[in-house]
Amino acid sequence: MAYINVGASASGARIASKAALKRALASDPASVAFDRTAAVGVDAGQPDIKGDALPEGAKLSVTGPDPYNNRRWYATVYLSSTGKITVN
Repeated sequence: MAYINVGASASGARIASKAALKRALASDPASVAFDRTAAVGVDAGQPDIKGDALPEGAKLSVTGPDPYNNRRWYATVYLSSTGKITVN
């Protein structure tokens, strides 16, 4: 299982809370974009991950609202074995 460090945005704006992330993924996963924060390594420079196209076998480690300047909340987002988006 791979872990990918990311930030999260919905409709171009940073998501303010873990609860807001859960709501956005439940109502419209395609509007959520996870931007990779790695400066080096295999994830550096890779495109954003869309909420409706989560990679199988990977867990997204989300820091928000801004992974660089404001780390008030954390979440792990992944696809469950049934294909459901899970946020912990």
